[in-house]
Amino acid sequence: MQPDEPRKADHFRHGEGTDEIVFVVEEGRVLAVREYESVEDFERAVEDAEFVGTHEGVADLPGVDAFRE
Repeated sequence: MQPDEPRKADHFRHGEGTDEIVFVVEEGRVLAVREYESVEDFERAVEDAEFVGTHEGVADLPGVDAFRE
């Protein structure tokens, strides 16, 4: 059962094996983190996307170790 509205830490598993976790919900927008099974899976997912550079707000976040349980 899916929640009515996305909330921080909601965890979704996609059929192709990726995990998506809601990080922030603010002003009707959702920031989520998506984990792929491999670099190849990521490359396939973004092959048609336009690369627009580095998002400074994310670049300034702490490393993954800060979020491990």
